[in-house]
Amino acid sequence: MSSRFERAIDLLGEALRRSSSFRSWLRSRRWCGESLGMRTEVAVKDRVLLAEAGNEAVVLFLAVAKEPKVAVPLHIPLSISSVRLDPDAFDLAVGSERFFVTEAEGRESYARFLVDGFRRGAKLRTHAGDTLTFRGESLGAYRSLSPPMGGASSNLLSGIATTDREVMFKSYKLLDPGNREPAILERLHRRRFPHVPRFLGEISLGRGKERLVLGVATERLEADDLFTWLTEGWSAVLSHPPSAGSDFEGTSLDLAGALGEATAALHEALIDRRPGPFRVETFSPKDAQAAYRGAMSNLEDSLRILARYSKEAARVEPNLAIRSREILFDHRKAIEELLGSLEDSVGTPKSVTHADLHLGQVLRSTPDGHLCFIDFEGEPERAVGQRSVKLPPLRDVATMNRSFSYVTQTVWRESLTGGVTAPLRMMDRQSLPAGNRSVAERLLVWETEAMVRFSRRYLACSMFYRELRLEEAFQAIRGWMMEKALYELRYELKHRPHNFMIPLEGVVSLATGKAFVS
Repeated sequence: MSSRFERAIDLLGEALRRSSSFRSWLRSRRWCGESLGMRTEVAVKDRVLLAEAGNEAVVLFLAVAKEPKVAVPLHIPLSISSVRLDPDAFDLAVGSERFFVTEAEGRESYARFLVDGFRRGAKLRTHAGDTLTFRGESLGAYRSLSPPMGGASSNLLSGIATTDREVMFKSYKLLDPGNREPAILERLHRRRFPHVPRFLGEISLGRGKERLVLGVATERLEADDLFTWLTEGWSAVLSHPPSAGSDFEGTSLDLAGALGEATAALHEALIDRRPGPFRVETFSPKDAQAAYRGAMSNLEDSLRILARYSKEAARVEPNLAIRSREILFDHRKAIEELLGSLEDSVGTPKSVTHADLHLGQVLRSTPDGHLCFIDFEGEPERAVGQRSVKLPPLRDVATMNRSFSYVTQTVWRESLTGGVTAPLRMMDRQSLPAGNRSVAERLLVWETEAMVRFSRRYLACSMFYRELRLEEAFQAIRGWMMEKALYELRYELKHRPHNFMIPLEGVVSLATGKAFVS
Protein backbone atom coordinates (compact mmCIF):
# COMPACT_ATOMS: atom_id res chain seq x y z
CA MET A 1 0.00 0.00 0.00
CA SER A 2 1.41 3.38 -0.96
CA SER A 3 1.83 6.09 1.65
CA ARG A 4 0.77 9.69 1.29
CA PHE A 5 4.21 10.49 2.71
CA GLU A 6 6.06 8.51 0.04
CA ARG A 7 7.30 11.57 -1.87
CA ALA A 8 8.41 13.22 1.39
CA ILE A 9 10.25 10.03 2.40
CA ASP A 10 12.02 9.93 -0.98
CA LEU A 11 13.13 13.54 -0.63
CA LEU A 12 14.25 12.98 2.95
CA GLY A 13 16.52 10.18 1.72
CA GLU A 14 17.94 12.57 -0.86
CA ALA A 15 18.45 15.18 1.86
CA LEU A 16 20.50 12.67 3.85
CA ARG A 17 22.79 12.27 0.87
CA ARG A 18 23.07 15.83 -0.39
CA SER A 19 21.39 18.55 1.69
CA SER A 20 23.88 20.69 3.64
CA SER A 21 21.06 22.26 5.66
CA PHE A 22 19.65 18.86 6.68
CA ARG A 23 23.19 17.64 7.42
CA SER A 24 23.67 20.65 9.70
CA TRP A 25 20.39 19.86 11.46
CA LEU A 26 21.49 16.27 12.03
CA ARG A 27 24.93 17.40 13.23
CA SER A 28 23.22 19.41 15.96
CA ARG A 29 21.82 16.16 17.43
CA ARG A 30 23.97 15.24 20.40
CA TRP A 31 24.50 11.64 19.23
CA CYS A 32 25.93 12.65 15.89
CA GLY A 33 29.27 14.16 16.92
CA GLU A 34 31.65 14.27 13.97
CA SER A 35 30.30 11.07 12.39
CA LEU A 36 28.41 13.12 9.81
CA GLY A 37 30.75 15.89 8.70
CA MET A 38 29.79 18.35 5.99
CA ARG A 39 32.14 16.56 3.57
CA THR A 40 31.25 13.03 4.64
CA GLU A 41 29.91 10.87 1.85
CA VAL A 42 26.55 9.39 2.88
CA ALA A 43 24.92 6.40 1.21
CA VAL A 44 21.33 5.52 2.15
CA LYS A 45 21.29 1.71 2.19
CA ASP A 46 17.75 0.96 3.27
CA ARG A 47 14.58 2.29 4.81
CA VAL A 48 11.33 1.03 6.24
CA LEU A 49 8.05 2.77 7.06
CA LEU A 50 7.37 1.95 10.68
CA ALA A 51 4.05 3.64 11.34
CA GLU A 52 1.61 6.06 9.73
CA ALA A 53 -1.45 7.70 11.20
CA GLY A 54 -3.20 10.99 10.47
CA ASN A 55 -0.68 13.73 9.78
CA GLU A 56 2.45 11.78 10.78
CA ALA A 57 4.63 8.96 9.46
CA VAL A 58 7.60 7.33 11.19
CA VAL A 59 10.36 6.02 8.93
CA LEU A 60 13.68 4.35 9.67
CA PHE A 61 16.71 5.06 7.49
CA LEU A 62 19.85 2.92 7.46
CA ALA A 63 22.71 5.00 6.09
CA VAL A 64 26.48 4.64 5.91
CA ALA A 65 28.79 7.59 6.61
CA LYS A 66 32.00 7.12 4.62
CA GLU A 67 35.31 8.76 5.43
CA PRO A 68 38.67 7.89 3.79
CA LYS A 69 39.56 5.26 6.40
CA VAL A 70 36.22 4.35 7.99
CA ALA A 71 32.59 3.63 7.19
CA VAL A 72 30.03 3.89 10.00
CA PRO A 73 26.46 2.57 9.69
CA LEU A 74 23.91 5.08 10.99
CA HIS A 75 20.47 4.22 12.38
CA ILE A 76 18.19 7.22 11.87
CA PRO A 77 14.49 6.86 12.80
CA LEU A 78 12.62 10.06 11.85
CA SER A 79 9.12 11.44 12.22
CA ILE A 80 7.66 13.27 9.19
CA SER A 81 4.57 15.35 9.78
CA SER A 82 2.44 17.80 7.84
CA VAL A 83 2.24 19.96 10.99
CA ARG A 84 5.08 21.27 13.15
CA LEU A 85 5.25 18.96 16.17
CA ASP A 86 8.50 20.36 17.56
CA PRO A 87 9.94 23.91 17.48
CA ASP A 88 13.27 22.42 16.41
CA ALA A 89 11.83 20.43 13.51
CA PHE A 90 13.57 20.52 10.13
CA ASP A 91 11.50 22.19 7.41
CA LEU A 92 11.26 19.92 4.33
CA ALA A 93 9.74 21.34 1.14
CA VAL A 94 7.94 18.77 -1.04
CA GLY A 95 6.68 20.63 -4.09
CA SER A 96 4.14 23.14 -2.83
CA GLU A 97 3.75 21.27 0.49
CA ARG A 98 5.80 21.62 3.66
CA PHE A 99 6.66 18.76 6.00
CA PHE A 100 8.43 18.84 9.35
CA VAL A 101 11.06 16.32 10.43
CA THR A 102 11.99 15.39 14.01
CA GLU A 103 13.84 12.53 15.70
CA ALA A 104 11.37 9.69 16.09
CA GLU A 105 12.60 8.61 19.54
CA GLY A 106 10.86 11.57 21.13
CA ARG A 107 7.50 10.77 19.54
CA GLU A 108 4.68 8.81 21.15
CA SER A 109 3.93 7.24 17.75
CA TYR A 110 7.38 5.60 17.77
CA ALA A 111 7.01 4.36 21.37
CA ARG A 112 3.64 2.81 20.50
CA PHE A 113 5.24 1.12 17.50
CA LEU A 114 7.95 -0.37 19.75
CA VAL A 115 5.53 -1.71 22.34
CA ASP A 116 3.29 -3.19 19.67
CA GLY A 117 6.28 -4.71 17.85
CA PHE A 118 7.48 -6.55 20.96
CA ARG A 119 3.94 -7.75 21.67
CA ARG A 120 3.55 -9.22 18.18
CA GLY A 121 7.15 -10.35 17.68
CA ALA A 122 6.92 -8.26 14.54
CA LYS A 123 8.92 -8.73 11.33
CA LEU A 124 8.86 -5.87 8.83
CA ARG A 125 10.12 -6.08 5.28
CA THR A 126 12.38 -3.18 4.32
CA HIS A 127 12.60 -1.25 1.06
CA ALA A 128 15.72 -3.24 0.05
CA GLY A 129 14.20 -6.60 0.95
CA ASP A 130 15.79 -7.04 4.36
CA THR A 131 13.87 -7.81 7.57
CA LEU A 132 13.45 -5.71 10.71
CA THR A 133 12.92 -8.21 13.55
CA PHE A 134 11.61 -7.85 17.11
CA ARG A 135 12.81 -10.49 19.58
CA GLY A 136 11.86 -10.62 23.25
CA GLU A 137 8.90 -10.66 25.56
CA SER A 138 5.69 -8.67 25.51
CA LEU A 139 6.03 -5.39 27.37
CA GLY A 140 2.32 -4.91 28.06
CA ALA A 141 0.09 -2.17 26.68
CA TYR A 142 1.51 1.31 26.04
CA ARG A 143 0.79 4.00 28.66
CA SER A 144 3.26 6.91 28.36
CA LEU A 145 6.64 8.11 27.13
CA SER A 146 9.33 10.06 28.97
CA PRO A 147 11.54 12.59 27.10
CA PRO A 148 14.59 10.95 25.47
CA MET A 149 17.80 10.93 27.50
CA GLY A 150 21.39 10.44 26.50
CA GLY A 151 23.56 13.37 27.54
CA ALA A 152 26.77 13.17 25.55
CA SER A 153 26.09 9.55 24.57
CA SER A 154 25.95 8.31 20.99
CA ASN A 155 22.74 6.49 21.93
CA LEU A 156 19.26 7.77 22.78
CA LEU A 157 17.38 6.42 25.78
CA SER A 158 13.59 6.49 26.09
CA GLY A 159 11.62 5.62 29.21
CA ILE A 160 8.36 3.90 28.28
CA ALA A 161 5.66 3.08 30.81
CA THR A 162 3.38 0.14 30.00
CA THR A 163 0.60 -1.64 31.88
CA ASP A 164 3.11 -4.33 32.94
CA ARG A 165 6.34 -2.49 33.70
CA GLU A 166 8.68 0.48 33.31
CA VAL A 167 10.90 -0.01 30.25
CA MET A 168 14.16 1.62 29.15
CA PHE A 169 14.64 1.45 25.39
CA LYS A 170 18.09 2.22 24.03
CA SER A 171 18.27 3.28 20.39
CA TYR A 172 21.76 2.74 18.95
CA LYS A 173 22.66 5.49 16.50
CA LEU A 174 26.21 4.57 15.40
CA LEU A 175 25.85 0.88 14.59
CA ASP A 176 28.34 -1.95 14.91
CA PRO A 177 27.77 -5.48 13.58
CA GLY A 178 29.88 -6.69 16.50
CA ASN A 179 27.58 -5.18 19.14
CA ARG A 180 27.35 -7.86 21.80
CA GLU A 181 25.28 -6.00 24.40
CA PRO A 182 22.06 -8.02 23.89
CA ALA A 183 24.01 -11.30 24.17
CA ILE A 184 25.72 -10.07 27.35
CA LEU A 185 22.47 -8.90 28.92
CA GLU A 186 20.71 -12.13 27.99
CA ARG A 187 23.55 -14.22 29.40
CA LEU A 188 23.67 -12.29 32.68
CA HIS A 189 19.88 -12.51 32.98
CA ARG A 190 19.99 -16.31 32.50
CA ARG A 191 22.72 -16.57 35.13
CA ARG A 192 20.68 -14.43 37.53
CA PHE A 193 23.55 -12.00 37.89
CA PRO A 194 22.19 -9.40 40.35
CA HIS A 195 24.04 -6.31 39.11
CA VAL A 196 22.37 -5.71 35.73
CA PRO A 197 18.90 -4.56 34.61
CA ARG A 198 16.62 -7.30 33.32
CA PHE A 199 16.90 -7.91 29.55
CA LEU A 200 13.51 -7.66 27.79
CA GLY A 201 14.28 -7.77 24.08
CA GLU A 202 16.00 -6.34 21.01
CA ILE A 203 15.33 -5.03 17.51
CA SER A 204 17.70 -6.05 14.73
CA LEU A 205 18.09 -5.69 11.00
CA GLY A 206 19.41 -8.50 8.82
CA ARG A 207 21.05 -11.73 9.89
CA GLY A 208 24.41 -13.46 10.14
CA LYS A 209 27.67 -11.50 10.36
CA GLU A 210 26.07 -8.39 8.86
CA ARG A 211 23.24 -8.34 11.41
CA LEU A 212 22.82 -4.94 13.08
CA VAL A 213 21.21 -4.49 16.48
CA LEU A 214 19.20 -1.25 16.34
CA GLY A 215 17.90 -1.12 19.89
CA VAL A 216 17.56 -3.02 23.14
CA ALA A 217 14.87 -2.98 25.86
CA THR A 218 15.60 -3.50 29.55
CA GLU A 219 13.74 -2.88 32.76
CA ARG A 220 13.88 0.75 33.90
CA LEU A 221 15.42 1.27 37.32
CA GLU A 222 14.87 4.04 39.84
CA ALA A 223 18.51 4.99 40.12
CA ASP A 224 21.25 7.57 39.62
CA ASP A 225 24.49 6.84 37.80
CA LEU A 226 27.52 6.83 40.09
CA PHE A 227 29.24 9.72 38.35
CA THR A 228 26.24 11.97 39.05
CA TRP A 229 25.91 10.68 42.60
CA LEU A 230 29.58 11.28 43.39
CA THR A 231 29.92 14.70 41.75
CA GLU A 232 26.71 15.98 43.32
CA GLY A 233 27.73 14.55 46.69
CA TRP A 234 31.14 16.23 46.55
CA SER A 235 29.61 19.53 45.43
CA ALA A 236 27.29 19.44 48.43
CA VAL A 237 30.18 18.64 50.79
CA LEU A 238 32.28 21.54 49.50
CA SER A 239 29.39 23.99 49.42
CA HIS A 240 27.94 23.38 52.87
CA PRO A 241 29.27 22.40 56.30
CA PRO A 242 28.74 18.64 56.81
CA SER A 243 25.61 17.84 58.78
CA ALA A 244 25.74 15.79 61.96
CA GLY A 245 26.17 12.10 61.15
CA SER A 246 27.06 12.82 57.51
CA ASP A 247 30.18 11.11 56.15
CA PHE A 248 29.99 11.32 52.38
CA GLU A 249 33.69 10.68 51.88
CA GLY A 250 33.64 7.53 53.97
CA THR A 251 30.43 6.30 52.36
CA SER A 252 31.76 6.93 48.86
CA LEU A 253 34.99 5.05 49.61
CA ASP A 254 33.01 2.09 50.94
CA LEU A 255 31.05 2.20 47.68
CA ALA A 256 34.32 2.09 45.70
CA GLY A 257 35.19 -1.15 47.48
CA ALA A 258 31.75 -2.63 46.84
CA LEU A 259 32.10 -1.63 43.18
CA GLY A 260 35.39 -3.55 42.95
CA GLU A 261 33.71 -6.66 44.30
CA ALA A 262 30.77 -6.31 41.88
CA THR A 263 33.16 -5.81 38.95
CA ALA A 264 35.02 -9.01 39.80
CA ALA A 265 31.69 -10.86 39.90
CA LEU A 266 30.73 -9.35 36.52
CA HIS A 267 33.92 -10.61 34.89
CA GLU A 268 33.43 -14.09 36.32
CA ALA A 269 29.86 -14.19 34.96
CA LEU A 270 31.11 -13.28 31.48
CA ILE A 271 33.51 -16.20 30.95
CA ASP A 272 33.25 -19.78 29.75
CA ARG A 273 35.92 -22.46 29.76
CA ARG A 274 34.35 -24.23 26.76
CA PRO A 275 34.46 -23.05 23.11
CA GLY A 276 32.19 -20.16 22.22
CA PRO A 277 31.98 -16.36 22.20
CA PHE A 278 32.55 -16.11 25.97
CA ARG A 279 35.53 -18.44 26.13
CA VAL A 280 38.49 -17.03 28.05
CA GLU A 281 41.73 -16.76 26.03
CA THR A 282 45.31 -15.61 26.61
CA PHE A 283 46.53 -12.07 26.02
CA SER A 284 49.39 -12.41 23.53
CA PRO A 285 52.41 -10.28 22.57
CA LYS A 286 50.53 -9.44 19.36
CA ASP A 287 47.58 -8.18 21.44
CA ALA A 288 49.93 -6.01 23.53
CA GLN A 289 51.51 -4.56 20.39
CA ALA A 290 48.07 -3.75 18.97
CA ALA A 291 47.05 -1.99 22.19
CA TYR A 292 50.32 -0.02 22.22
CA ARG A 293 49.89 1.03 18.59
CA GLY A 294 46.29 2.06 19.23
CA ALA A 295 47.33 4.21 22.19
CA MET A 296 50.12 5.88 20.24
CA SER A 297 47.74 6.48 17.34
CA ASN A 298 45.40 8.27 19.75
CA LEU A 299 48.33 10.39 20.95
CA GLU A 300 49.32 11.30 17.39
CA ASP A 301 45.71 12.16 16.49
CA SER A 302 45.46 14.37 19.57
CA LEU A 303 48.65 16.22 18.63
CA ARG A 304 47.28 16.80 15.12
CA ILE A 305 43.97 18.11 16.47
CA LEU A 306 45.79 20.43 18.89
CA ALA A 307 47.95 21.68 16.01
CA ARG A 308 44.79 22.57 14.11
CA TYR A 309 43.27 24.26 17.15
CA SER A 310 46.47 26.27 17.66
CA LYS A 311 45.80 27.98 14.32
CA GLU A 312 42.09 28.69 14.70
CA ALA A 313 40.31 30.47 17.55
CA ALA A 314 37.31 28.18 17.44
CA ARG A 315 36.88 25.21 19.76
CA VAL A 316 40.00 25.69 21.90
CA GLU A 317 41.93 28.88 22.67
CA PRO A 318 45.06 28.74 20.43
CA ASN A 319 47.60 29.47 23.18
CA LEU A 320 46.11 26.69 25.31
CA ALA A 321 46.36 24.27 22.38
CA ILE A 322 50.02 25.24 21.86
CA ARG A 323 50.83 24.79 25.55
CA SER A 324 49.05 21.43 25.64
CA ARG A 325 51.08 20.16 22.68
CA GLU A 326 54.27 21.21 24.45
CA ILE A 327 53.18 19.34 27.60
CA LEU A 328 52.58 16.16 25.60
CA PHE A 329 55.91 16.41 23.79
CA ASP A 330 57.72 17.04 27.10
CA HIS A 331 56.25 13.84 28.58
CA ARG A 332 56.29 11.69 25.45
CA LYS A 333 59.15 9.44 26.54
CA ALA A 334 57.51 8.73 29.90
CA ILE A 335 54.18 8.08 28.15
CA GLU A 336 55.82 5.52 25.88
CA GLU A 337 57.62 3.87 28.81
CA LEU A 338 54.39 3.47 30.79
CA LEU A 339 52.58 2.11 27.75
CA GLY A 340 55.36 -0.47 27.60
CA SER A 341 53.89 -2.01 30.76
CA LEU A 342 50.95 -3.23 28.63
CA GLU A 343 53.30 -6.15 27.97
CA ASP A 344 52.93 -7.05 31.66
CA SER A 345 49.48 -8.39 30.73
CA VAL A 346 50.97 -10.90 28.24
CA GLY A 347 50.15 -14.42 29.40
CA THR A 348 47.23 -13.28 31.56
CA PRO A 349 43.60 -13.94 30.57
CA LYS A 350 41.65 -11.91 28.04
CA SER A 351 37.88 -12.24 27.89
CA VAL A 352 34.62 -10.52 27.20
CA THR A 353 34.61 -7.48 29.48
CA HIS A 354 32.44 -4.42 29.86
CA ALA A 355 34.93 -2.61 27.56
CA ASP A 356 33.79 0.92 28.43
CA LEU A 357 33.50 0.75 32.19
CA HIS A 358 33.21 4.08 33.98
CA LEU A 359 31.08 5.55 36.74
CA GLY A 360 28.42 6.76 34.30
CA GLN A 361 27.88 3.12 33.30
CA VAL A 362 26.96 2.02 36.82
CA LEU A 363 23.59 2.79 38.39
CA ARG A 364 23.01 3.15 42.13
CA SER A 365 19.47 2.26 43.11
CA THR A 366 17.74 5.17 44.83
CA PRO A 367 15.86 2.96 47.33
CA ASP A 368 18.71 0.74 48.58
CA GLY A 369 22.02 1.67 46.91
CA HIS A 370 22.19 -1.56 44.88
CA LEU A 371 24.66 -1.35 41.96
CA CYS A 372 23.80 -2.22 38.35
CA PHE A 373 26.06 -2.18 35.28
CA ILE A 374 24.69 -0.82 32.00
CA ASP A 375 25.87 -0.05 28.43
CA PHE A 376 27.87 -3.06 27.27
CA GLU A 377 28.33 -2.07 23.61
CA GLY A 378 31.93 -0.84 24.02
CA GLU A 379 33.72 2.43 23.35
CA PRO A 380 32.07 4.59 20.66
CA GLU A 381 35.37 5.75 19.13
CA ARG A 382 36.64 2.26 18.38
CA ALA A 383 36.47 1.18 14.75
CA VAL A 384 33.44 -0.80 13.58
CA GLY A 385 33.93 -4.42 14.59
CA GLN A 386 36.54 -3.56 17.25
CA ARG A 387 34.26 -2.71 20.16
CA SER A 388 33.81 -6.38 21.01
CA VAL A 389 37.45 -7.53 21.08
CA LYS A 390 38.44 -9.55 24.12
CA LEU A 391 40.64 -7.64 26.57
CA PRO A 392 42.36 -8.26 29.91
CA PRO A 393 39.82 -7.73 32.70
CA LEU A 394 42.33 -5.36 34.34
CA ARG A 395 41.54 -2.87 31.59
CA ASP A 396 38.04 -2.45 33.06
CA VAL A 397 39.69 -1.76 36.41
CA ALA A 398 41.91 0.87 34.78
CA THR A 399 39.06 2.62 32.96
CA MET A 400 37.05 2.81 36.19
CA ASN A 401 40.05 4.34 37.94
CA ARG A 402 40.20 6.98 35.22
CA SER A 403 36.57 7.73 35.97
CA PHE A 404 37.37 8.51 39.61
CA SER A 405 39.79 11.10 38.21
CA TYR A 406 36.98 12.59 36.12
CA VAL A 407 34.95 13.03 39.32
CA THR A 408 37.81 14.86 41.00
CA GLN A 409 38.46 17.14 38.05
CA THR A 410 34.78 17.91 37.46
CA VAL A 411 34.21 18.85 41.11
CA TRP A 412 37.45 20.85 41.17
CA ARG A 413 36.46 22.79 38.05
CA GLU A 414 33.07 23.60 39.53
CA SER A 415 34.49 24.65 42.90
CA LEU A 416 37.11 26.84 41.24
CA THR A 417 34.79 28.07 38.47
CA GLY A 418 37.98 27.74 36.44
CA GLY A 419 36.59 26.47 33.15
CA VAL A 420 38.71 24.43 30.80
CA THR A 421 42.06 25.36 32.38
CA ALA A 422 41.19 24.21 35.93
CA PRO A 423 43.21 20.95 35.62
CA LEU A 424 46.34 22.98 34.85
CA ARG A 425 45.99 24.74 38.17
CA MET A 426 45.57 21.43 39.98
CA MET A 427 48.84 20.25 38.42
CA ASP A 428 50.48 23.44 39.72
CA ARG A 429 48.52 23.60 42.98
CA GLN A 430 51.43 24.81 45.10
CA SER A 431 50.91 28.24 43.54
CA LEU A 432 47.22 28.31 44.55
CA PRO A 433 45.82 30.26 47.50
CA ALA A 434 45.75 28.15 50.66
CA GLY A 435 41.98 27.56 50.55
CA ASN A 436 41.98 26.34 46.94
CA ARG A 437 45.10 24.25 47.53
CA SER A 438 43.40 22.56 50.48
CA VAL A 439 40.38 21.64 48.34
CA ALA A 440 42.60 20.28 45.56
CA GLU A 441 44.63 18.14 47.94
CA ARG A 442 41.51 16.84 49.68
CA LEU A 443 40.03 15.78 46.35
CA LEU A 444 43.26 14.11 45.22
CA VAL A 445 43.60 12.17 48.47
CA TRP A 446 40.05 10.90 47.98
CA GLU A 447 40.73 10.03 44.33
CA THR A 448 43.79 7.96 45.20
CA GLU A 449 41.99 6.17 48.02
CA ALA A 450 38.96 5.46 45.82
CA MET A 451 41.20 3.93 43.14
CA VAL A 452 43.09 1.83 45.68
CA ARG A 453 39.92 0.63 47.45
CA PHE A 454 38.29 -0.31 44.16
CA SER A 455 41.40 -2.03 42.76
CA ARG A 456 42.34 -3.89 45.93
CA ARG A 457 38.81 -5.24 46.44
CA TYR A 458 38.66 -6.25 42.80
CA LEU A 459 41.97 -8.12 43.01
CA ALA A 460 40.97 -9.79 46.27
CA CYS A 461 37.73 -11.09 44.70
CA SER A 462 38.88 -11.80 41.14
CA MET A 463 39.56 -15.36 40.03
CA PHE A 464 41.92 -14.10 37.31
CA TYR A 465 44.82 -12.58 39.26
CA ARG A 466 45.30 -14.64 42.40
CA GLU A 467 48.93 -15.44 41.54
CA LEU A 468 49.83 -11.87 40.60
CA ARG A 469 51.68 -9.80 43.18
CA LEU A 470 49.93 -6.57 44.13
CA GLU A 471 52.68 -4.28 42.82
CA GLU A 472 52.67 -6.15 39.50
CA ALA A 473 48.91 -5.79 39.18
CA PHE A 474 49.06 -2.09 40.01
CA GLN A 475 51.76 -1.49 37.40
CA ALA A 476 49.67 -3.26 34.77
CA ILE A 477 46.63 -1.18 35.77
CA ARG A 478 48.67 2.03 35.42
CA GLY A 479 49.67 1.03 31.89
CA TRP A 480 46.03 0.48 30.92
CA MET A 481 45.10 3.76 32.62
CA MET A 482 47.54 5.55 30.31
CA GLU A 483 46.07 3.73 27.31
CA LYS A 484 42.59 4.87 28.36
CA ALA A 485 43.68 8.45 29.12
CA LEU A 486 45.05 8.78 25.59
CA TYR A 487 41.76 7.47 24.19
CA GLU A 488 39.91 10.01 26.35
CA LEU A 489 42.16 12.84 25.18
CA ARG A 490 41.39 12.17 21.53
CA TYR A 491 37.68 11.70 22.27
CA GLU A 492 37.37 14.93 24.23
CA LEU A 493 39.29 16.97 21.67
CA LYS A 494 36.94 15.73 18.94
CA HIS A 495 33.62 15.86 20.76
CA ARG A 496 33.89 17.85 24.02
CA PRO A 497 36.86 20.24 23.81
CA HIS A 498 35.85 21.93 27.07
CA ASN A 499 36.84 18.65 28.79
CA PHE A 500 40.13 17.84 27.09
CA MET A 501 42.31 19.11 29.95
CA ILE A 502 40.88 16.41 32.23
CA PRO A 503 42.54 13.50 30.38
CA LEU A 504 45.60 15.68 29.71
CA GLU A 505 46.05 16.05 33.46
CA GLY A 506 45.65 12.27 33.75
CA VAL A 507 48.31 11.64 31.13
CA VAL A 508 50.76 13.93 32.92
CA SER A 509 50.02 12.53 36.38
CA LEU A 510 50.49 8.98 35.16
CA ALA A 511 53.64 9.86 33.23
CA THR A 512 55.19 11.55 36.27
CA GLY A 513 54.21 8.74 38.64
CA LYS A 514 51.83 10.89 40.68
CA ALA A 515 48.63 8.98 39.83
CA PHE A 516 47.48 5.71 41.41
CA VAL A 517 50.27 5.38 43.94
CA SER A 518 49.41 3.24 46.94
